[in-house]
Amino acid sequence: TITGTSKREQHKKNLSSSAKGYILGNLLIGLGLTAWTALDLDWTNPWLYVALVLGAVTQTLKVEGPNEKTNYSIAWFVYGFAFLALGPSAALIVVVVAHLAEWSWHKYPWFIQGFNIGAHVIPVFLAGLLFGAVSRGTQSFDLVRALGLATANLVFVFTNHFLVGLVVKLARGQSFAESGVFELLTLSLDLSILSLGTA
Repeated sequence: TITGTSKREQHKKNLSSSAKGYILGNLLIGLGLTAWTALDLDWTNPWLYVALVLGAVTQTLKVEGPNEKTNYSIAWFVYGFAFLALGPSAALIVVVVAHLAEWSWHKYPWFIQGFNIGAHVIPVFLAGLLFGAVSRGTQSFDLVRALGLATANLVFVFTNHFLVGLVVKLARGQSFAESGVFELLTLSLDLSILSLGTA
């Protein structure tokens, strides 16, 4: 996750055209996937609302990352729970609501939080496609489905980190190595929290 400050707000005008285009594209894809998913979601499940509230609360609680530009959130635990217990569509909506709650609390610049939403929605959607292909609609939890879930968690984490690393590269000129998005500790923390939620 990228965080925002008034200093970064001032640097918005200094973003390159490629960075602005990437952020806008990420936001539009995220909005499109959210709208599409919301139409298919079962809004009558009470556990969805429990996950929405828990996601919103936990996403606003910050744990500082390896530098002042990143942070960790225990909301990934809620995302993992929603993904397996309620389905990828529900997890996607939980992600969006949680980030909107975070935005209202921390007042990040709109383009930063819009990017953060897209950078979580897209990985959830891709992980859901993969898990759905492996599960083939069955609810029984066999070894194949367990491996599919583990792979879906990896897809979620690596896609999220790739999207964040790419915006840092385009906006700040930092390589993936310099930004630390693919450091073992960074990946392990997010994967562990997400996997605990699915467990």
